[in-house]
This record gives sequence, structure tokens and C-alpha cells, in this order.
Amino acid sequence: MTDHTPQDPAAQPRPDQGSSPGLRRAVAAFLAVVAVLALVAVVVEVASLRPRSEQVQADQDARSDVVRAAERFAVQVNNYDVASVDEYQAGITPLLSPKFKGEFDKAMSDIVTSVKQAKMTSKGEVLSSAVASLDPDSAQVLVVSDANVKTVFDTRARHFRWEVSLVRIDGSWLVDNFTPVA
Repeated sequence: MTDHTPQDPAAQPRPDQGSSPGLRRAVAAFLAVVAVLALVAVVVEVASLRPRSEQVQADQDARSDVVRAAERFAVQVNNYDVASVDEYQAGITPLLSPKFKGEFDKAMSDIVTSVKQAKMTSKGEVLSSAVASLDPDSAQVLVVSDANVKTVFDTRARHFRWEVSLVRIDGSWLVDNFTPVA
């Protein structure tokens, strides 16, 4: 026969009692370290997003600035009449780089002669524009514009597709050249 002596119930492990206190402390410490590392990772990620978002905003602002400058030039060039040729030239000159201003002034004498002889009036608008390239001190913008040109001879719809080259001088985007594209 076997001896069935009752054992002390306190000496037997209970299923709900868990592990030793040392193991519980180790698990708690590990979880605390994981939580701290996760918090540090979140802080680093948020901190690194801010400069990226500021750079994205600065890039968008620069793109808007060059598009605005190119469109302003296209509108100014395509809106004139025989009575306001002097104002026309005065309105365009501040939009031009010093290099291009000299070239434009030379071409203006022929333009003024043609406008006066034909009693020309032009009303233009920008249809579309897009940045082709951009760096801190230069840009190229593609501009699509139309103009309705009236003369003593006839009225014509003109369609312009230009690549407008801009340079940044003293914080302002100025037209340095423009060339027709297909």
C-alpha cells in the first residue's frame, strides 16, 4: 500500500500564481525598455519629418514663384495697344534681367514701329504653364498663351508656346530669355 499523506496545499504551485518575482521584474524591465525605444523612434521620426515638410514647402513656393514670374511676363508681352506703347515697355522692363533688358530694348524699336504702323492691339492670356527645370538661381518654365491681335489689316488669333528662362537676382525671378517651342 502506498502512503497517502496529504501534502501542504501552500507548497504546491497554483496555476494562477504565475512565475517567480525575478522573472516578472525582468519582463517588466524588458517591456519598459521596448516602450522607451518605441517612444524615441517616434520622436526621431516626427523630428525628421519637419525639415522634410519645410523643404517640400520651400520647393513648392519656389515653383509657384517662377511660374508666376513667367506668366506675368507672358501676359505683359501679349497685352498692348498703339496708344500705350510707352507704358507697355515700362511694364515689361522690371520683369527682365539686366542681360535680357539690353536685348529687349534693342528689339523694342522694331516692335514699336510695327505696332504704330499697323495700329495694333493685342489681348492675351496664359492658358497653361509648367516648370521644366528649377535650381536655386535659375529656372525654365513652359508657357502656353494665346493672344487676339487686331490691326488695321485684320484680326488674328496667335498661339504662343514659349520656354521662359528665368534667373534669380536679389531674391526676384527675372526673365533672362524666352524662346518659342514647337
